[in-house]
Amino acid sequence: MSSRRSFLKYGAALTATGLTVSLPAKAADAPKWDEEVDVLVIGSGFAGLSCALNAKREGLGSVLVLEKMQVIGGNSAINGGWFAVPRNPIQLAQGINDDSPEELVKDQLIAARGMGDEAKLRKIANHALDSYNLCVESGVKFKKDFNIQVGGHNKARAVRTQHGTGGDITSKLYEVAKAEGVDFRLQHFIEDLVVENDAVTGVVVRRGYRFPDEKTGHTLRIKARKGVILASGGFTRNMKLRAMVDPSLDPTLDGTNHLGATGEAMLSAMGHGALAVHLNMIQTGHWGSPDEGGFGWSNALLSIGWHQGISVSVLSGKRYMDERADRLYCSTRIMANRYEDGSPAYPLVFINYDKYGKDERVTRALRDEMAWKVDSLEAMAEKFNVPVAELKKTVARWNEQVKQGVDPDFNRKMDTAEELKAPFVVSRIWPKVHYCMGGLKTDVDGRVLSAKTLEPMKGLYAAGEVSGGTHGEARLSSCACLEGLAMGFIVPKAIKADA
Repeated sequence: MSSRRSFLKYGAALTATGLTVSLPAKAADAPKWDEEVDVLVIGSGFAGLSCALNAKREGLGSVLVLEKMQVIGGNSAINGGWFAVPRNPIQLAQGINDDSPEELVKDQLIAARGMGDEAKLRKIANHALDSYNLCVESGVKFKKDFNIQVGGHNKARAVRTQHGTGGDITSKLYEVAKAEGVDFRLQHFIEDLVVENDAVTGVVVRRGYRFPDEKTGHTLRIKARKGVILASGGFTRNMKLRAMVDPSLDPTLDGTNHLGATGEAMLSAMGHGALAVHLNMIQTGHWGSPDEGGFGWSNALLSIGWHQGISVSVLSGKRYMDERADRLYCSTRIMANRYEDGSPAYPLVFINYDKYGKDERVTRALRDEMAWKVDSLEAMAEKFNVPVAELKKTVARWNEQVKQGVDPDFNRKMDTAEELKAPFVVSRIWPKVHYCMGGLKTDVDGRVLSAKTLEPMKGLYAAGEVSGGTHGEARLSSCACLEGLAMGFIVPKAIKADA
């Protein structure tokens, strides 16, 4: 079949001889659109909401957000609400004046283990305060006077939402975006991107989709005049893809992500030539509990445990890691605790009950039986089958180290460490599959790169977890919220420049 270019060339030749010809348009060249908008956003988590709201504020015209699930927010809504913000107001009020975006990037590059995108991390970090202010101005409440140092960071720079959930952010941004004219539609499954003349111009979407049945709903085409932004999250719940890219990942591990985190929009982009990187770099959250499903409450409880308590192996009764290190290090150390048959020997984390027993993080954990109160080390050893003599030695050694302010065993930072005295709150831990560092490669402004040319694909952008190569081997805690919200400032500016 002749190409459109051949038709045009042939038509020009006929015109030159004084003849005219009517050229038929190919359906593939001129798809029929059911609807047109200026900016189309796929996904409604931190990245999608921030991109949509800021696209509207940049004057890019009509903005439509498509979400395949039945509720707004994606993984962001069940996120733990941690948010890394150098020089945030609470940090400054605490007298911490030596932090900066550059300091955050230094920490991220250490965690990345040589595989991070320094330029992109720096651009994201430089929008941290913008992102924080966006939340505050949208009505998001953060815990009063709460700013702490979390794993892998060298400074206390992590604030947390009032209720310890990312839903505090997604719900408010949704309300503001809706009020400012952003259109939202639920249960819209992306079947494919539409590409014309090497430019992404829209999507084929299944409206009325009911997860997980891909035959539900009906198909329509939506054109995006200025750009399609993929903010569709990761793929940790796509077990087939997960096994393909990282066969070493224990398939029995539970996950923190919602069941719809399956990566179809990313795969569609790859099918049209988008470059994907680091797909095998799938992060586990070292704060998971085997005694609850999904994201759970262990993350909240261990915001005390990692700082004021210790973790011990049930096999030896000894500490086995720096409890305040980054996720990759801690997850690796935790999962090394196994019985001879290879089954998990769930390590313990414990803190002082008398100091924290009335804390909501503890009362809820005790209520839901994913943590327990024990009155002595003997009781702990009996309940969890730990060598009691070694457990006592470990705690005695730890208490001496707290007095000295140094940890010669694992070089842990000791500024928050506390002597441990009965009774205790004790919980079991085991990592959960949590975050994809891999995804679509973009430039620093969120333009998706072509695998063929290594240059930006026209009309296609990506923000948040669907993009890859940003964090290298390990993303630091509290930086997913930052990345998603910050890219929401960056990508609309790129679309404006390109348009």
